[in-house]
Amino acid sequence: MSMEETEPQVGHQRRLARELSLQRARPPAVVPGYEPERFLGVGAYGEVWVAVERNTGRRVAIKFYTHRGGLDWSLLSREVEKLAFLFADRYVVQLLGVGWDADPPYYIMEYLEKGSLAERIQHGPLPVEQAVALFEDVALGLVHAHNKG
Repeated sequence: MSMEETEPQVGHQRRLARELSLQRARPPAVVPGYEPERFLGVGAYGEVWVAVERNTGRRVAIKFYTHRGGLDWSLLSREVEKLAFLFADRYVVQLLGVGWDADPPYYIMEYLEKGSLAERIQHGPLPVEQAVALFEDVALGLVHAHNKG
């Protein structure tokens, strides 16, 4: 291969390059008091970023509602209301702030450092004891949420 040719990427290298190229460089809005750290993911309503609160150094997750086409904003406000209502429940991610007047709107929530369940099972099944413990926590969270309406 000559110095002018580019070496083709294969398998893992190609996937990594694609992931890196798809990463967003910055969040869709500035959130006062928070320094964006990295893009976390994208979903049906928008995207989530990890940020650091400047005053405390606490890591948070900020969900930006960037996918507006046909969204029922009353459903989104109910999502935030439910999180606020479930505040102080150890089984539910805590709501820390809301920016409904921002463009795009966002809310700030507790960031859980240990990652997602999808990441945990990506390399194979969990040991039975760990899977049962996780299932119990999820079930308890659902019970608590349903008991509060």
